[in-house]
Amino acid sequence: MPGRWRGEGAQHQGARPYQEDCWALRPLADGSLLAVVADGMGGHAGGAVASKVAVEAFVNAVEQGGGLADGLAEANAAVGKAQAGRADLAGMGATLVGVQVRGDEVRWISVGDSPFFLVSPAGLERLNADHSMAPQIDALVKRGMLTAEEAEHHPGRHTLREAVMGQPLSLIDRGSRRVDGGATLLVCSDGVQSLGDAAIATGGRQSAEALVAAVLGAAKAHQDNVTVVKLERTS
Repeated sequence: MPGRWRGEGAQHQGARPYQEDCWALRPLADGSLLAVVADGMGGHAGGAVASKVAVEAFVNAVEQGGGLADGLAEANAAVGKAQAGRADLAGMGATLVGVQVRGDEVRWISVGDSPFFLVSPAGLERLNADHSMAPQIDALVKRGMLTAEEAEHHPGRHTLREAVMGQPLSLIDRGSRRVDGGATLLVCSDGVQSLGDAAIATGGRQSAEALVAAVLGAAKAHQDNVTVVKLERTS
C-alpha cells in the first residue's frame, strides 16, 4: 500500500514590518494533498493582497477538479482582476509554487523564485526552476567574471523574470517526480535561502517550525518574510 502524506506549515515576517507571504495546505477529494506558497510583491498592501488572492484562487480551482495549470491560470487572472481600477494595487504580483502529492507521485507548477526542495539522504535538491536573475549571475561566477561575494550581493540578484501579475505568463516551471517512502518536501518562500543547503535540509527534516526558527536564528540583516510548508510521506 502506498504511503500517506502529511503536511504542516509555518511562517514569520522576519525583519520586515509586514507579511507578504501566504500559504495553504488542503487534502483533496481524490486522496491527494495540495500545498501552495505565494510570495507577494508590490509593497505592503499590494504584496499581501496579491499573495492571498493568488493562493485562494489556486486552491479553489484545484478543489473544483482542475489541474495545477488551471490553478495557476485562475490565480493569475484573479491577481489581474483584483488590481483593476485600484491605483494603490497597481503593479502588484506574487511568485507561486503549487505542489500536489499522492502515493509516490509528486507534481508541481511554479512561477517566480520561491523554491521547492526534496530532502533526501544525499542532501537538498531543488526541484523547480528559479525565475530570478540569480542563476544568470551565478553563471558569471563560474565563468570567472564575478566573485562569489559579488554575486551574493549583486543588486539585480533577486530581480524576477516572471511573476503572477495578471499578464500572460511566458515562464512556467512544471514537473513530476516519483519519490520513495519517507520522502520530505519543502515548499518555501525565498526567505528560507538565508540559510545554506545543509542547514535547510537539517531544519526541514525536523519540522517547518524548526526550519523557520533556524532562519531567524541566523539573524540576517533585513531578513525577508519566510514561509515553509513541509510535506512528508510515511513509509
